Amino acid sequence: MQAFIQNNDLLAFTLAHPQHAEPIRQTNHWATITLEDTGILRIEPQQGSQISLVISAGVHGNETAPMELLNKIVQDILAGRLACSVRLLVIFGNPPAANIGQRFTHTNMNRLFSGAWQTVDNWEGHRAKTIETSISDFFAEQPKHQKLHYDLHTAIRGSKYPKFAVHPFTGDKAYDEQQLALLAAAEIEAVLLSHQPTTTLSYYSYHVHGAQAFTLELGQVAPFGENDLNKVAAMDKVLRALIGSAKLLAGDAKRLKLFQVIDVLTKDAEDYQLVIPADFKNFSDFKQGQTLTHSSLSNYQVKADGDALVFPNTKLPIGQRSGLVVRQTDLSRLQLE
Repeated sequence: MQAFIQNNDLLAFTLAHPQHAEPIRQTNHWATITLEDTGILRIEPQQGSQISLVISAGVHGNETAPMELLNKIVQDILAGRLACSVRLLVIFGNPPAANIGQRFTHTNMNRLFSGAWQTVDNWEGHRAKTIETSISDFFAEQPKHQKLHYDLHTAIRGSKYPKFAVHPFTGDKAYDEQQLALLAAAEIEAVLLSHQPTTTLSYYSYHVHGAQAFTLELGQVAPFGENDLNKVAAMDKVLRALIGSAKLLAGDAKRLKLFQVIDVLTKDAEDYQLVIPADFKNFSDFKQGQTLTHSSLSNYQVKADGDALVFPNTKLPIGQRSGLVVRQTDLSRLQLE
């Protein structure tokens, strides 16, 4: 890879070629390595485990820490410092947005998967289609493999639990206990259990391809070069163990804070307000009876002590989601496998 990626720096190469890069393939004594497009790198070991792993970062361009974390792992693989024992697909999602330090250029890409890209004709829409195709082809070539996808993010807003996961909506499927234990090993503190299908990238891999997939929030947004990667050292350790030896590290899943959605808040009028401070943190909780939203058309009062709020936002059109009210649940209440 040295021939076209200087210093094995996939992220620098990607940011220098944000719109497109011609496919290049290189086969050596240990793997076939393919740059499928800018920021999309596939590694196929000559000998490996029965695991097909996708790791994505930068679907939102201003979420830089996961890109820096993933880039260091890729550098070590390409330089021979880290063995690759799994089929690996690495994705840096939105390079043009990353170059301008913005979440996206036109459209929130993490709402454009499972075919939703067909509704927009812009960079994010075209890129979402390309990413879907890469993932589909990758998983389809080894259908009997264990399929995993970790989509790495950082959050704009602070959180009571700085590192948390969003688990895709399962329908009537059981939760994978081994994966929850892996999240605990990565020092993920909380897991939000999604209540409905979405058009996020992790849900696409989970629903369409049957992969164990998560959106992983790894702290707060910061510009390139201003991230303290020591704060995500446990995630780095988990990913390197998985890639290097096909080992899924396990922590104590009982220590995870699990939250289920009990209400979806919706902006219903121009004067709609959330009754929260400007520095509100995700998962902050309330007392029963507290007024959480009010408008000329409605009021929402908290239903039980401890109910919490995640993803609050009122800068959106009428009819769109302004937040999720969540309630803590227990691992013993989940259907596990």
